[in-house]
Amino acid sequence: MAIVLLRILFVAMFLSEMAAPTRSVAPMQQRTSAFKPAACMFDVPTGLTEGSSLECGYLTVPEQHAVPDGPSIQLAVAIVKSITTPAAASDPLVMLQGGPGGSTIDTYIQLIGLGRLNELRMDRDLVLFDQRGTLYSKPALTCPEQLKLTEDTIERRVPRDEAYRLSLAATSACYERLVAEGVNLAAYDSVENASDIEALRIALGYQQINIYGVSYGTLLALHTMREHPQGIRSVILDAVVPTQTNFILEAPRSQDRAFTELFAACVADQGCNTAYPNLEQVFFDLVAALNREPARVLLTDPETKKSYNAVIDGDTIQSLIFQLLYSTEIIPALPHVIYAMRAGDFSFMQRIAPQILFDRTFASGMYESVICAEDADFQSSALDVQGIRPQFAEYATEDAENFLQGCQIWNVTPLDPSVDQPVTSTIPTLVLNGRFDPITPPANGIEAARTISPSYVYTFGYSGHGAATTGSCPESIMRQFLRDPSRAPDSACIADKPAPTFISPATVRLAPSLGRILSGIEQNQWAPLLLPMISLLFLLSLVIVWPIGWLVRIVRGRPAERSGGLMLARWSALLVTVLGAICMIGLVVVVFQLAFAGEDLILLFGVPASVGWLLVLPWVVVVGTLLMVVGGWMIWSRRSGSLIGRIYYTLLVMAAIGLSVGLGALVQG
Repeated sequence: MAIVLLRILFVAMFLSEMAAPTRSVAPMQQRTSAFKPAACMFDVPTGLTEGSSLECGYLTVPEQHAVPDGPSIQLAVAIVKSITTPAAASDPLVMLQGGPGGSTIDTYIQLIGLGRLNELRMDRDLVLFDQRGTLYSKPALTCPEQLKLTEDTIERRVPRDEAYRLSLAATSACYERLVAEGVNLAAYDSVENASDIEALRIALGYQQINIYGVSYGTLLALHTMREHPQGIRSVILDAVVPTQTNFILEAPRSQDRAFTELFAACVADQGCNTAYPNLEQVFFDLVAALNREPARVLLTDPETKKSYNAVIDGDTIQSLIFQLLYSTEIIPALPHVIYAMRAGDFSFMQRIAPQILFDRTFASGMYESVICAEDADFQSSALDVQGIRPQFAEYATEDAENFLQGCQIWNVTPLDPSVDQPVTSTIPTLVLNGRFDPITPPANGIEAARTISPSYVYTFGYSGHGAATTGSCPESIMRQFLRDPSRAPDSACIADKPAPTFISPATVRLAPSLGRILSGIEQNQWAPLLLPMISLLFLLSLVIVWPIGWLVRIVRGRPAERSGGLMLARWSALLVTVLGAICMIGLVVVVFQLAFAGEDLILLFGVPASVGWLLVLPWVVVVGTLLMVVGGWMIWSRRSGSLIGRIYYTLLVMAAIGLSVGLGALVQG
């Protein structure tokens, strides 16, 4: 459900205070020995300090709660303190990540380190804990066998039947290894997971908690509401998986619906429809063409730095675009990306795909245990693909059968059928949906809310999978709800952004090379920026050197020389220096502004159209550099000024050429 792309999600900070409603505050209780403080098990990001704003540790729980004296496991916990500590509310917000198999700590600690989610931290602590079997908990049910399969096959085209066979073999190898290590895979299900949340609440001394769940985290939250309602003050469900719905059977229809929304949104946006007409036809033509003749794309594992000449066929592209629909920040770029790939430009996929294909944080074994125990109770014949596009229906039955075969290998005990009943509750619940969500459509949130009262349901017209981290509006709604769950929060801000702002020539001045250079900077490859930066710094020396030279001439009583060559040389040098500085400083300002607004994805393609003039300046610098060359030729041919002055000016000309080349490479289309 939720995928690793949630890592590369950017959100805006929204720090405005709201009047706090009157509410009762549950007192804290004593912690128990089940929680042991420990050094943080991850790199503490800038902005957090271990011991003051951040506390880490491990919660020990039974592997099976019905057998309290049996084997135990450890769950990693990170408590991020409220910004208003010590005046924070005593009921924290416990965060539940999706997957199942995603790491809550790995996902959210990075966002918090970037200064995001501050709206939620204003009033209360955030409790992050890695669910049983996930990354930082012990044991972690990761399956490196799956990653090895990717590494072994990424450079060749694998027929679908062979891909199924190899995937099942990797699943089997992971299963056998985990069982040999003594892991009871049947203990990693939603019911045990829900009991862990109750154990966490008691161990940390909270009389009440609030729960935020995204994707599978919503299913887990619903189970917890049913199994352990006594300690829950309120619940936020984001990208909802109702207990009464089998997402495996609904996946093809959910996928088809999300693509329909994408194509329709582009048609409705004049700039998008003008730049990328017939998007649906272009996309499926691209898929068909790549299935006939796959592309080769160089993909680099971000951890090992090993590069692969990967085979990218149409099915791969269809799968990748489906997964990118999870990310609200990437959705506005998808029409442009589709058209770029049709033209043979796979640079965006070159950047994004490795984050998905080489992920080492996702616990595939935990995914298998949870889903097989809960959702393998169907026959593939129950899959209904009537009315959906043939491109999505073609392999749906095979995929479902492959899932069931994988569950046969995993061999965990199915949960009691009662877990599939709707959750009926009086716990106040906020439901958030995303219009483009490819796996948990808005109808899921409406369905789950039917049996919960009070409940408040909101759909964000620009959002993909998980709305909470997509800007100030959802954070504001969540904070209002947490302050007073008995009242519907003010949701007027939703109307401010009813649809994505698509990347097109109408909204972005395209300059793909800018994105490539910024990508290099993220990997500490600063070489493309060194030439323009060093060149500009040398040019700026004229601000000091020329006034000093002028003062020296005044002191010595020498008259200033005003030949045409010198005037051209000086004024053109000033022009190049000033415009070059404006361009460089302007680009830096734009980068910071977009990053602060959570819209830095734009930089992968260019700059906002409103500051498109910045991309014109390099070409004015080129003209100024040519004038400097002419001026330099004139002062040397006429021997204007001193010899040292002519040599210095020649160095300025060389710096101007370096600046022109560097800026041209930086902003070329």
